[in-house]
Amino acid sequence: MLEAENALKSGDVDILEWKELRNNLEAYSYEMRSNLDSYGSFEKYLAEAERTAFIGQINVVVEWLYEAGETASKEEYAAKLKEFRAIGDPVKQRHFYYSELDVYFT
Repeated sequence: MLEAENALKSGDVDILEWKELRNNLEAYSYEMRSNLDSYGSFEKYLAEAERTAFIGQINVVVEWLYEAGETASKEEYAAKLKEFRAIGDPVKQRHFYYSELDVYFT
């Protein structure tokens, strides 16, 4: 019985991790898309060509989430999130740096 319980618990943990990765990817995608879009707070911290390409990638992934992504593995979600964060996190850091810089000098 203990083995069966551990197997069920492991399955539950896998499902919860899958849902967490999916939600994180979805939230990160929407956050970056809205902040990089026209009049977004991150717009000026990424070159126009890169910004357009990144928003295009985000749009593709958002569509993928509701189609083929419904049955994707945890590894696929983690890979897409890692790829987005490689581009998005430096943008967030630049935004934070330049928005806080004025505070420290005034």
